[in-house]
This record gives sequence, structure tokens and C-alpha cells, in this order.
Amino acid sequence: MEKSDEGGGSATDAQANFGRKWGWFQSIHTLAQGDVRRFDEVTKTRVHECFMMLSFMKDKAEVEAKRIKQNFK
Repeated sequence: MEKSDEGGGSATDAQANFGRKWGWFQSIHTLAQGDVRRFDEVTKTRVHECFMMLSFMKDKAEVEAKRIKQNFK
């Protein structure tokens, strides 16, 4: 069962809506580590470098989440 947010929809729906609303901005925000002063630097970086870093960050987060989950078993 999915966790419900305050608006009555599921957390997955809220996440999908957030993604549709903010699109690329969330990737730029992640690469700039939330620092608006670094946004220009990120947008001038080659797209393949950005994709590689985003893929690395995603894979790393998944491995860490799996390790944490295993530690709580």
C-alpha cells in the first residue's frame, strides 16, 4: 500500500506530479547541490557529463538504501 500525501493522492502520484512540474530543474538543482549560484556552471557543463554524474548519484543512493535495508532485517 502506498503512503498518502495531504492532498488525498498517493505519494507516488505526488512524486510524478512534482517531476512533471519541475522537469530538468530538479536535475540542475541536484548537480548544483542546491546552490543557485552554481546553476550557471552546471548548465554550461557537457550534457553527457551531467548524465554520467546523475546516473552515478542514483546508483550510489540505491546501493546505500539496499545496504541500510539489509542492516534492519
